[in-house]
Amino acid sequence: MKTMRTPRTRNVVTPKQTGLFVVGTLTLTCLLLSVLSLRADEAPLKIGVLVTLTGPFAQLGADGADGIKIAVDEFGGKVAGRPIQIFTEDSAADPDKAIEKTRALVKRDGVQLILGPLSGAEGEAVKKNADEWSNTTIVVAGAAAEDITMRGVKPNVWRTSYTGAQPMFPLGEWAFKNGYKRVAIVAEDYAFPYAQVGGFMLTYCHAGGKVAKKFWIPLGTSDYSAIFPQLPPDIDALYVALGGTDAVNFVKQMQEFGLLGKVKLLGGTVTVDASQLASVGELMDGIVSGSIFSGDLTTPEFKAFDQAFEKLRQRPPSLFAENYYRAAKWAFLALQKVGGKIEDQQAFRDALQGTSFNAPASPVSFDQYHNVVTDVYLNQVKKIGNEYRNSVIQVYPKVSQFWNISPEEYQKQPSYGRTFPDCP
Repeated sequence: MKTMRTPRTRNVVTPKQTGLFVVGTLTLTCLLLSVLSLRADEAPLKIGVLVTLTGPFAQLGADGADGIKIAVDEFGGKVAGRPIQIFTEDSAADPDKAIEKTRALVKRDGVQLILGPLSGAEGEAVKKNADEWSNTTIVVAGAAAEDITMRGVKPNVWRTSYTGAQPMFPLGEWAFKNGYKRVAIVAEDYAFPYAQVGGFMLTYCHAGGKVAKKFWIPLGTSDYSAIFPQLPPDIDALYVALGGTDAVNFVKQMQEFGLLGKVKLLGGTVTVDASQLASVGELMDGIVSGSIFSGDLTTPEFKAFDQAFEKLRQRPPSLFAENYYRAAKWAFLALQKVGGKIEDQQAFRDALQGTSFNAPASPVSFDQYHNVVTDVYLNQVKKIGNEYRNSVIQVYPKVSQFWNISPEEYQKQPSYGRTFPDCP
């Protein structure tokens, strides 16, 4: 007996139905494209942050991260309608880690803007490898090794902080004029202190000063007892270019050896930063230093930033908090100019180069080598109220990374190092 099969029916689409289907498909496609376009405009701005959260500069890095937070909060967490998404990596003041973390931020997280790194050797390493991340803009927020923005400029690297030499040029002149005819130097042994010492010596030696002896110290040194017996007895001052816990340990041990107060001290930029003053301010009272930041400025921008940081950490802001804040704000202002379209890297970079504004420390702009032009302050540590702060004793407006020398002539000299420059 044969089984009866039910005839199959075909779904036949009439011309009228076909037209409706096409119209419906086109409408749905347009709606999808519209939604996708809207989402692209509102997609997060992925921004990487390189800071040092471990090692001797851990507190400086934490302050830098706080500076970013204050800037993001100031913009309400958005730029041109796009939410800001921050990816933070600890580079530990290690050049190799800085490269590794930059790769991770670009390849894994897809960032097209990086703020940082913090230390000089890291900054030099990132610049050297910058071609690897040609579609990512790097705004160096703390690292102050000179060659980051000279002797070859990368098209995707800017610096909003300073070169190590920049705030030292005025200090060298001031030191000689104020009777410090012969000094000794103690500094960490890497790129940033080379620039600090180099900038100081360039103007100090030119004025007629002499350097009796230099001590180059490994980063992270905790015991300085071998240095104190070697200090020349006839020096007028000791110039100290140490940072973070290195600076704290040094002044504590100077006190233990009975030298504090007997040997006058001049400070590098980060030696007497607010991070150190919060713990050993009394030991640093009276030290004169050069910086692009100070603790008693009176501008509305400084007061607002000072209050925001005090509210966050119950102490005055440090140089690194301001440096990372200004880097973030500088980038956000440039992104506003291009409607938040960070994907158009060339337009963003053109906007960044052309952006100037009043940072908490001073008015800032870029030179043609992508480095900040900023005011420099000679500060003296003083107790103001219940806090030790850097107080301005002299202002040098709009200081270039080349001081008063032409960029061409300046860049002909060797990069600063252990042996260059030296007093004649």
